[in-house]
Amino acid sequence: LINCLIHFYKRTFYALKMSGMTEEWEEGTTENSTKYFVKIKNFGKKMKTWANSRKICSEPFFVRSSKFELIICPNGVDDDSENYVSVYIQNLSDFEVKINFEIAIESKNVSWKNIQIEGLSDDGTCEQIGDEKFYLHDDLINDSVLDQGTLTVSVEISLAWEELASDVKELKQEVVNLKNMMQTMDTFLTSKFTALESSMKSSLPCPECPICFEEMKPPTRIVQCRTGHLICQQCRDVKEVISCPTCKEEFTGRAFGMEKHLRALFC
Repeated sequence: LINCLIHFYKRTFYALKMSGMTEEWEEGTTENSTKYFVKIKNFGKKMKTWANSRKICSEPFFVRSSKFELIICPNGVDDDSENYVSVYIQNLSDFEVKINFEIAIESKNVSWKNIQIEGLSDDGTCEQIGDEKFYLHDDLINDSVLDQGTLTVSVEISLAWEELASDVKELKQEVVNLKNMMQTMDTFLTSKFTALESSMKSSLPCPECPICFEEMKPPTRIVQCRTGHLICQQCRDVKEVISCPTCKEEFTGRAFGMEKHLRALFC
């Protein structure tokens, strides 16, 4: 039944603080939690005379860096919740949070676990989470909750997680900067290695044909004699070249091993 009474709202909020209407204090504050109290004077009269949607807004209070506000509507938030006390918590931070919280009036309470609440939007609106039919007026009177017309509402909040928008933005920018730096460094190193590789290849010794004195770099075909001397295929094909010009031995065929070696060096 309680779950049926819980409603979630995102509303445009324009705060109206009324001096002397409330007394407010905190108890049991720790690093990640607090319990905030709002004592509202002449609440019984407000239930009868206030229009629905009229709100009492607590002073902002903090849990770590997260900023919250307790909202109480003495006569509901709309026609459907009229004759009920509506209660809400809202996140006034400019970042998203996840919280556990409980709103209570005397022994009557309602709680939420691991609720994620968005922060202030660009247009100044913020998300409110609460119960629009928290306490029926007749039940509140019958339960003798009012103390000479005064009502005390409390909210206990524990912070499960908060996203510091500025920190996240800075971290994202740092990641982008690092990526750009790495890309620039990668381009620089690639160009340097390419230039070094090209320089090394140009400085490597390459066998020359003893007839035409040209380097036998790939894709030159190379022929060898019995003793391993090399000449280029183009010179070998000349009719006058019938034996190795170095040792006069006959040619045995292609020097495939040397061609493969030179491809590995220069290609």
